[in-house]
Amino acid sequence: MGKSSRIKNTFINFISGICGQLFAVVVRFVTRTVFIYTLGKSFLGINGLFSDILSMLSLTELGIDTAINFKLYKPLAERDEARVRVLMKFYETAYRVVGATILVLGLCLVPALPFLIKDYDSIEGLGVNPVLIFLIYLAQSVFSYLFWASRGAIVRADQKGYLLDIAGFVLDLVKNITQIIILVVFCNFIAYSVIALLFTVIQIFVNAKIAKHYYPYAFEKTKDRMGFAEVKDTFKDLGSLVVYKVNGVILKATDNIVLSSFIGLAIVGIYSNYLIIYTTITNMVGSIYRASTASIGNLYASEGLEKNYSFFQTMNFLTAMLYGTACVGVGVVANELIYCWIGDGYLLAQPFPILVGIEILFVGLKTNLGNIRNTTGAFRQMWFRPIISVVVNLVVSIALVQKLGIYGVIIGTLIADFSTNLLLDPYILHKYSFKNYRSVWVYYRRNIGYLLLLVLIGAFDYLLCGAILPNITWFSVIVHVIICGLSVPAVFLLVYRKRPETKYLLNIIKGFATRICGRKHSK
Repeated sequence: MGKSSRIKNTFINFISGICGQLFAVVVRFVTRTVFIYTLGKSFLGINGLFSDILSMLSLTELGIDTAINFKLYKPLAERDEARVRVLMKFYETAYRVVGATILVLGLCLVPALPFLIKDYDSIEGLGVNPVLIFLIYLAQSVFSYLFWASRGAIVRADQKGYLLDIAGFVLDLVKNITQIIILVVFCNFIAYSVIALLFTVIQIFVNAKIAKHYYPYAFEKTKDRMGFAEVKDTFKDLGSLVVYKVNGVILKATDNIVLSSFIGLAIVGIYSNYLIIYTTITNMVGSIYRASTASIGNLYASEGLEKNYSFFQTMNFLTAMLYGTACVGVGVVANELIYCWIGDGYLLAQPFPILVGIEILFVGLKTNLGNIRNTTGAFRQMWFRPIISVVVNLVVSIALVQKLGIYGVIIGTLIADFSTNLLLDPYILHKYSFKNYRSVWVYYRRNIGYLLLLVLIGAFDYLLCGAILPNITWFSVIVHVIICGLSVPAVFLLVYRKRPETKYLLNIIKGFATRICGRKHSK
């Protein structure tokens, strides 16, 4: 596959993802607003807490999707149908094992629920059964693995993830509309949760149908199996990937659990409003990385170190610019948005929004590094790093939450990220994925420069937005978002205009603009 095809597929996947995300954001905010006004903070906290508990149970996936997708890139590029069949057969078997494991672990966790939730008795006082709610959430997670969830992997690995995205966004719209009706008419949290379960099952079925339609050969019966040596090698990769999976989930999921254990569900409900802003932004910006994953896999399988490293530097610059924009925007405008949306009773004072913004920036840097690691197969090197990160996060968060409250939890996550992920992962990639083609200090120096520039832009935007339209209204929120959204990219492109990565990005943008304009003129 050539460069133009990779860029085209990445662009299509990105456009479908970002458009769907923008549309879904509006629908989800409406649903959440209705949820808050019909059920309140306590139910919001219950929803966030049980979601995070089940996220932690999904650790049993052990990174199977990443390991198999890595193996699918080459046979899909070479149209090796027999090899694809063998991999998909192994994939489905592995996912069923995962589903059964989640079911068993989830059922074992039921007796421990009163100890995980400080306000357990108050949930029963709301007229709902905590165990029933947990089982509904558990079923939602289990269904994701026991049936055909694995089939969507081949679609994404072949750079056609937009097919799944489009179907997903349509179903998400219908789900949210149905949930809004349930909340308004019945004001029933159980029914609201059951609707989520139902649409999870529907989504799995639709994804399986799409995969079978486009890749019927992949699901034909075959007697061929992965050899023992390959299975053993795959499980070595899985053993390394599990710690990355643990790190990625625990760093976020434990926040709500620590808060509910030490402070209570009310603060979890307030925090979840910032979390939805965090999730919305990371999902939208992350569309670029999800869209490019398969293309990156193809690139690293077919090109040399010079092109691969050049692309890595370009993606790192793009990451700092895009997630830096989100970081500054959240730090400056998040509280204004929440104030206009649901009132000052759901606000957390500065520097909390700034801390959330920094966390978004760190997530972006980790996402870029993880994307390269997963597509180059650098799973096993320094596998113990994520374990250190998890331990640091738990110890620091629990220590600080008792002194600083919710601020301590997020500071613990930031310290864990910076002291492990952002320092060691670049070293691993430069040594093993790029074979020391360039010194890792080049990466460190550039990122320090990006961070210092973001601090200056953020401070300027904070003062400027405080001076322009200081009275908080929806109009001021929009104006301040525009200021933050334009200032970071403008300054980055100006300061780094002579860098090769900047020229590369601008050339891609010009190329697509020329094609679009050319098509319009031809019509």
